[in-house]
Amino acid sequence: MHVSQLSLRDFRNYQKLDLQTSPGISLLYGPNAAGKTSVLEALFYLATTRSPRISADRELVRWDAVGEAGVTPFARVAAEVRRSTGKLRLEVIVQRRADEDGQLTNTSQKLVRIDKRPARAIDLVGQLRVVLFTPADLALVDGPPAERRRYIDITLSQLDPHYVRTLAQYQKIVQQRNSLLRSWRERRRPLRGVDDELGYWDQELSASGGYLLAERLRAVTDLNAIVGPLFCAISGDDAPLQIEYRPSLGLDGTCDAGGLAQRLTQEFRATRPDELARGQTLIGPHRDDLGFAVAGIDLGRYGSRGQQRSITLALKLAEADLMRQRSGESPVLLLDDMLSELDARRRTHMLEAIRRPEQQTLISATDLSDFGAEFLEEITRLRVEGGMIYPG
Repeated sequence: MHVSQLSLRDFRNYQKLDLQTSPGISLLYGPNAAGKTSVLEALFYLATTRSPRISADRELVRWDAVGEAGVTPFARVAAEVRRSTGKLRLEVIVQRRADEDGQLTNTSQKLVRIDKRPARAIDLVGQLRVVLFTPADLALVDGPPAERRRYIDITLSQLDPHYVRTLAQYQKIVQQRNSLLRSWRERRRPLRGVDDELGYWDQELSASGGYLLAERLRAVTDLNAIVGPLFCAISGDDAPLQIEYRPSLGLDGTCDAGGLAQRLTQEFRATRPDELARGQTLIGPHRDDLGFAVAGIDLGRYGSRGQQRSITLALKLAEADLMRQRSGESPVLLLDDMLSELDARRRTHMLEAIRRPEQQTLISATDLSDFGAEFLEEITRLRVEGGMIYPG
């Protein structure tokens, strides 16, 4: 799988961009704020329908974009993707909304097309598979659990349409269940009938949660078979990296979706008094975590900055390998400023690790000095300046 063409209109600092991309390694280099990261962001957005940098889609629209008569400003991202099954054209338009007086609001709408046909945003996920690394991803190791859940959810959502739909359903049920729990905590609803009403939501949440949990456990098992050697290759260390799945409930050795659903149902009953007192759902995949250890040492807590960066890069490459193993196609690898804070030894190991002939890789960097002459001769170089991209 690779992207052969990327088109941007009024996206971030790009007024207009039509970029032909090659299947191998491409290096986007130039000064800060030139637009390098925006190219990677656009591809990630096409793959996942979400930006890794902001939560409000309206911020993707170029700040000084001017709409046509009767049309509010909008950003358009489109790409031609070549897969083993043939070519595919993906397109997303993010349009600012206006109020009755024609003034722009803080809201936007999203329009999705797949091969020029309208589609739902959720149907876009997985059509293009990407793996993105940014410096902010160091929070994957030492940040809050939500970052680690996001890592595994993005991976599995791109691989399995059923996973992404089940995840969306699970998140809606958690919100609904939490709303009910808060209303009982605040005495806005009578406590009679709590067991009957929560029993229904428990069953719904257990069914979807059991599936998500089973898929995550399977993914961690598969990732552990991949990530150890990758970490050694990047870091130069002998001891491999181990990923530990840390569930919010005891699993009692259960790993299948049906058995895990039963365990969730049992734990929902057991934790009901605490949940009513706190007004929130206290167990389930939305409360789980991952841990990372080398030689028995928790590097999320005790690792150096260089070790944590090596872990993050190894996890991203392992994510790409998992996608390749399960789908039969390599995802597009997007590496933003990947070599900063790495010493010379780790830089050499990292550049060797990404040299994969079947993998399309886009790298961003501020200059060429971190890359050896041999590496630069083998890749495509693209100079980025002021929202424009030039060859060489």
